[in-house]
Amino acid sequence: LIVDGEGFVVRVRGLPWSCSVDEVQRFFSECKIANNGTSIHFTYTREGRPSGEAFVEFESEEDLKIAVKRDRETMGHRYVEVFKSNSVEMDWVLKHTGPNCPDTGGDGLVRLRGLPFGCSKEEIVQFFAGLEIVPNGITLPVDFQGRSTGEAFVQFASQEIAEKALKKHKERIGHRYIEIFKSSRAEVRTHYEPQRKVMGMQRPGPYDRPGGGRGYNSMGRGVSFERTRRGGYGGDGRYGDGSSSFQSTTGHCVHMRGLPYRATETDIYNFFSPLNPVRVHLEIGPDGRVTGEADVEFATHEDAVAAMSKDKANMQHRYVELFLNSTAGGGSGGYGGQMMGGMGKTPSSPLLSDISNSY
Repeated sequence: LIVDGEGFVVRVRGLPWSCSVDEVQRFFSECKIANNGTSIHFTYTREGRPSGEAFVEFESEEDLKIAVKRDRETMGHRYVEVFKSNSVEMDWVLKHTGPNCPDTGGDGLVRLRGLPFGCSKEEIVQFFAGLEIVPNGITLPVDFQGRSTGEAFVQFASQEIAEKALKKHKERIGHRYIEIFKSSRAEVRTHYEPQRKVMGMQRPGPYDRPGGGRGYNSMGRGVSFERTRRGGYGGDGRYGDGSSSFQSTTGHCVHMRGLPYRATETDIYNFFSPLNPVRVHLEIGPDGRVTGEADVEFATHEDAVAAMSKDKANMQHRYVELFLNSTAGGGSGGYGGQMMGGMGKTPSSPLLSDISNSY
């Protein structure tokens, strides 16, 4: 199977969480999967949850070519991305992800994803009421433009307490459910290292935020091998990459994430009907493709808040996430002050102080 150490391997992304080997075999029914159809390797988060990704090995170069043509085909209601990979990448990922990977630290540190804009440290303390957090143990990173990334690192007093914290996965702060992942000082250091090592050149997907080199780092989807991003709103589709040309004129915006590839500005205007947005800005990545995100500007804060009622509503077969970027009395054209609540402070926790140099 190995040709110059590469093999005939694809990486599949966007699989349903409940996806089985049989479903993958059916998806690639026109190709011969190696080892009598058994060379399908799902990847998992450090908590043991499916990551939505898998590696599949094929018998020949011809099978590989056919498999790659399945990119963007659908499995159920989800479209699946297929990238050419190699055995080296596959072996590295399978070794460094999952609940038993050697990178899984036991130092009481967790990462939160999906925080509401403006989320304060006090709200996080309240969310983890009864679980001891060390003094100055909460860090709310910002991107290089000073905007919230929608993530936080929380240092608990012990690994046992951190394990209890993980059980709050998918509980809510405000109207957003919060994802919780095991973390480590190494992960913090890797994610915020200014000079990132590029370990592979792949075209970005719709929810990747290209910036700098398109390599891999340890913060995507809870899997330790995801595309490098600059800034962002969360592991799977980040808010802003620092290269967006969008500048609000009213100060009352809603950010959209998870748009179908073929979504047009007209689709977005229809999505918010009967509200009437002032302007729609579809994000375009550096490669000239749509990113699956957009900024929608409204005339008033009240309209922007009303638009949030469409959060998680469907556009075609995809549900769309909405993020409010507006404050009452705003209108300066900049981002509302509430967004920044406590997020520009230099972290003083000795465990997390290595973040501060990045900002």
